[in-house]
Amino acid sequence: MPSAPLNGIDVVFDDTGGDGEPVLLVNGTGATRTAWRAHQTPALVAAGYRVIAPDNRGIPPNALPPGGITLEAMAADLAALIDHLALPPCRVVGFSLGASIVGELCLTRPELVSQAVLMAGRARLDTFGDAMSRAAGDLYDSGAAVPASHEAVFRALCYLSPHTLRDPRAVQDWLDVFTYAQAPTGPGIRAQYDAMRGVDQLPRYAGLDVPLLCIGFADDVMIPAAAGRDIADTVPGARYTEMERCGHYGHLERPAEVNAAMLDFFARRPEAAHAAGRGESPRTAGRGEV
Repeated sequence: MPSAPLNGIDVVFDDTGGDGEPVLLVNGTGATRTAWRAHQTPALVAAGYRVIAPDNRGIPPNALPPGGITLEAMAADLAALIDHLALPPCRVVGFSLGASIVGELCLTRPELVSQAVLMAGRARLDTFGDAMSRAAGDLYDSGAAVPASHEAVFRALCYLSPHTLRDPRAVQDWLDVFTYAQAPTGPGIRAQYDAMRGVDQLPRYAGLDVPLLCIGFADDVMIPAAAGRDIADTVPGARYTEMERCGHYGHLERPAEVNAAMLDFFARRPEAAHAAGRGESPRTAGRGEV
């Protein structure tokens, strides 16, 4: 696996290589770059893109990085990687916490980004999101050992749509994944739980000048779809689409639909997509539209 010494850490990343236009994929709290390999990376490569997927700081071996684990620091890591690989301007996709990191990159280094997609994104924590972050931190701090079976059921309830939970074969597959493919842990992941605490990016989004697609998942209890719509309603020219029968892991539950929305957005010339938001067509699409 390639890596690069950037910002005092060793940034580890996947890179499919090739001559295609680059797409950078940024994952969420506690998730590694490998989660993109099943669905998004193959679809993007098949469409002719080069895909780069880094691990965020906080993921081992960068569990205690210099500069701490903040949105600003993680966005700076992305900027350094984009510059290091000579990618700018490039397309950037973020999921969950990764969406907030990508948003921060767009706000601080917009010249590096040609188009951005925020999946299950939010600009700030709501009351339940703050409680979830606090509870995850408290559990880690307690040192309590949670049985794998309990962890699997809890994650299924948090991350999946009720439609998936009512599908016997699908939910069993997910329970097996959650039971046997344990997520990384450690002080870096603990710090990621707090990365959004006290953050409110929404007022800054009003001045963002990057072509943007926000994708919300209708059954997401972790980050309500309305949080993504708020971003799209705030960013000039942004588009919004909402995927039905999807929980927080909507891009993994219904990858074909999510990938199609992403690829359709990418296929639009950035200049045309931006012009559409400046009055030539509706700024924000309705549910299920891109």
